[in-house]
Amino acid sequence: MPEPRVRITIVDDSTSQTCAANCGTDWSSPEALRTARQDILSRFGDEAKLEYVDLPKATDNEDLRRIKSQVSGLPLPVLLTNGRPRIAGEFDGRQLMDVIEADLEEMEA
Repeated sequence: MPEPRVRITIVDDSTSQTCAANCGTDWSSPEALRTARQDILSRFGDEAKLEYVDLPKATDNEDLRRIKSQVSGLPLPVLLTNGRPRIAGEFDGRQLMDVIEADLEEMEA
């Protein structure tokens, strides 16, 4: 399988309080991640891949330390594409798809 052009990482803390008004998607939900992965696959094929990092449950290693430094001081969840912060704070599936599409278009320009 070819390496995806866009690697999406959602960095979250499942133990933190979510927005009382349901401002965005609960990315700690397996159903939300499954739906997002299916949507990404159907729209972008192998061009994009989604990873979810739950900070309190993640194993400490060099990758986790790098991710923590990238999101330090930002409100969670954070959406990274290819290691670059793109959205900090609550976001939904539509915004996720828009970011992937914009990154792919930027690569083609």
